[in-house]
Amino acid sequence: MATPAAAALAPAPGEARALVAGVHWLRLPVPGALKHINVWLLEDGPGFVLVDTGMDVPAARAAWDGPLAAYLDGRPVTRILVTHHHPDHAGLAALLARRHAAPVLMSARELALLRRFADPAEDPSAGQWRLAAFARDGLVANDESRAALSGALYRSVVSGVPGEVATLADGATLEVGGRRWQVLELAGHTDAQLVLHDPVAGLLIAGDQVLPRITSNVGIYPEREDPDPVASFLASFARLESLEPEPLVLPSHGEVFRGLRARLAQLRAHHAATLERIQGLIASPLSARELADRLYRAPLEGINLTLAVGESLAHLEHLALRGLIEREEPVGGPRRYRAIAAGRG
Repeated sequence: MATPAAAALAPAPGEARALVAGVHWLRLPVPGALKHINVWLLEDGPGFVLVDTGMDVPAARAAWDGPLAAYLDGRPVTRILVTHHHPDHAGLAALLARRHAAPVLMSARELALLRRFADPAEDPSAGQWRLAAFARDGLVANDESRAALSGALYRSVVSGVPGEVATLADGATLEVGGRRWQVLELAGHTDAQLVLHDPVAGLLIAGDQVLPRITSNVGIYPEREDPDPVASFLASFARLESLEPEPLVLPSHGEVFRGLRARLAQLRAHHAATLERIQGLIASPLSARELADRLYRAPLEGINLTLAVGESLAHLEHLALRGLIEREEPVGGPRRYRAIAAGRG
């Protein structure tokens, strides 16, 4: 897990520092409880490959225009790899790609999600469709939540769709400055997040798949294809546990850390406990919106409410798909989930 020494090593938001030979750790400010995202510069001959970009918000733009531009010291960004479509990872990809004339690398499914969210022309009805899908699970938009639920909030913090994009698939090799990074495409947090593993140096750029202190959001959202992201997330652990030697983990939030397998065991136990707790909460039928109020102690509003409902729904569906609870879909009301009656199942 992360240590006090690792925390002391971390750059301040808007700043950068060398981490290990050929790898630089940049930290960018983001609004809300997360406060920051870690992004990575990989030395690539005369330039750098950038892994993730930060969100398109004024503080992050100021960092790229000021201290991070100085840190680059005139060296170009030759390629930009975006681990997944979430705005803190992809938000400045289009802007930085234009600035550096650099191609963007993503998985095909994450690129499709970025295009669908960032370009209204891709799906003009997506906003209304998303609102209807959330309402089906008891989350009806109000003035405060409408932007988050419809996708308008996403577009406000993303600089657009990059022009030149190449796709990477699971099992590909990304050659950067003499290093050969193995590409893993992992599901759960999102449908096809890219994770990079250097077995020689013992490094894992983990994106949001494994975080040192908080648990990644694993939710069902209208635009996603995966019907059971909880199962996909847990299944990804086997691949990560098999990595040899056990790598130094470079996560998107928090500090770099060692102890990947121990952290995966904690995450596995967390989701098992959540599933057990849910089964104890649904003696009477609950929608995903109603369950979220029982699972999360903090007041839920805006994007945090959206994430809480998505995660509640994912765990409910995980249990329903295994025949451990029942799904009810009444006409004219939200779908609800309930414990299976005695003598059934």
